[in-house]
Amino acid sequence: MKNLQKIIPTEKYFGKFVLENFVELNAVLCVLALVVFAVNRHLKRHYGVFDRLGIPGPKPSWLCGNLAEILRKGQFQAIMEWRSQYGRVFGYFEGYTPVLSVSDPEIVKQVLVKDFQNFSHRKQFPLAPRKSLGLFLENGSQWKRSRSLLTPVFSSGKLKQMYSTMSDRVDHLMDNLENKKEFSIDMYDLFQCLTLDVIGRCAFGLQTNAQIDSNDPFLINIRTLFSYISKTFILPLVMAVPFVQHFIFALKRVVLLLGSNPVEWLRKQLTEVINIRKNMGAGNNATDLVHQMLFVDKKGKKPMSEREIVAQSLTFLLAGYETTSAVLAFLTHLLARHPEVQSRVSDEILNKIGKEEITYDSLSYMPYFNMVFDEVCRLYPTASLIVTRKAARDCVYGNVKIPAGMNVQVDVWGLHHDTELWEDAKKFDPERFSSTNKEKIKPFSFIPFGAGPRSCIGARFAMLETKIAIVRVLQKYRFEQSSETKEELELECRGAIVPKDGVFVKIVPKEQVF
Repeated sequence: MKNLQKIIPTEKYFGKFVLENFVELNAVLCVLALVVFAVNRHLKRHYGVFDRLGIPGPKPSWLCGNLAEILRKGQFQAIMEWRSQYGRVFGYFEGYTPVLSVSDPEIVKQVLVKDFQNFSHRKQFPLAPRKSLGLFLENGSQWKRSRSLLTPVFSSGKLKQMYSTMSDRVDHLMDNLENKKEFSIDMYDLFQCLTLDVIGRCAFGLQTNAQIDSNDPFLINIRTLFSYISKTFILPLVMAVPFVQHFIFALKRVVLLLGSNPVEWLRKQLTEVINIRKNMGAGNNATDLVHQMLFVDKKGKKPMSEREIVAQSLTFLLAGYETTSAVLAFLTHLLARHPEVQSRVSDEILNKIGKEEITYDSLSYMPYFNMVFDEVCRLYPTASLIVTRKAARDCVYGNVKIPAGMNVQVDVWGLHHDTELWEDAKKFDPERFSSTNKEKIKPFSFIPFGAGPRSCIGARFAMLETKIAIVRVLQKYRFEQSSETKEELELECRGAIVPKDGVFVKIVPKEQVF
């Protein structure tokens, strides 16, 4: 009874409290209603941008755009399906961020070349560092300065100086193949180790030993980094709720990447290399990229700072490791699957070089190899999802309006597999790139390294590395299909488009073939 008496006054006081504070509570509810209304109106307008522009695309969720479908299917697969459903131009939401996907050659030409001044900036990458971005992520005057300083680093003369270092690293690849001949082996794994060694030596003068030691710290850290890129929950979270990245930046030294930070480890190693190069001075015989960035002919321009060189070096390392190894693996797979093409490549090697030692000059004229290389890059454009731009002002191309601030993603895969641009687009046919047929290719329908002023600065470096490796291997061995060789490779996106489960072929000494 006493407890009941206690409850009754309490209810009486509560009712009195509600009556006395009705005005205040009503005001709070009104404010909340206004906030909900404003947020709802903003999201409705934000996610309706493509409807207003008359551009088709998948319907976004007001909570996370099209991110759920991207995460479920993978960005690469999702974009392929949307392209098939909506055509060459469509819009989607990378979380909160609207992205216009374009695979129309005429619009691609405008965006990458003719109207470059309006599209000189790349799309902002979530969680990118705020300073010292590296050439790939830089914009404006910072990008122009870096590009002008770095272009001479990839000149023919500089590449020729790096040739012997590349060839030396391929020697280790040949040793590994000798130990694994007649077996079905994962060439993608071997090529990852090769490209890391090549970049480590050519770019930084580092004594990386990825091809010899599976526990090489550089190999472990870079593989850890790419594994996090494809698996971490942080990136999708930032895409859905962009302001979260500010909290992540504040906490990154404590919990970045679940307690492991391979980027910081790599940055520390590169900083040490730069300090060593500074102490060596300009007069030594080093040919690595770091040395050339430190002592490049600046012609009155302000030299790069240590922080900038570290950022550029990290960019070269990450860009060159995954993309080049994937191209090598795709090339190997297609040669094994198409022995008639492999025979023609081998014949060209025999006629141009024979069994003599390969030189930089002997690789310069191999037209059929170049045709095969281009066709591999058409079928498997590894940089398919990273050719992006951001509009500085409103523009209209035909019936497509692109408003200022819109992110534009050039769908390279869509271009390269467009059945209206390429006959029998899925077929591996190097003859598409013969001297006669190449003239028939529609401009800007083949852009494996991008196009325009922001095209890949390391394209020639990658092609030279690919040529040395494949030519050396085909001088001695032949690629054949094994029981593990897949008819169609399953792909995944880890920044670059790469084989998901490796590339298995059998290595057969040529003495046993002919």
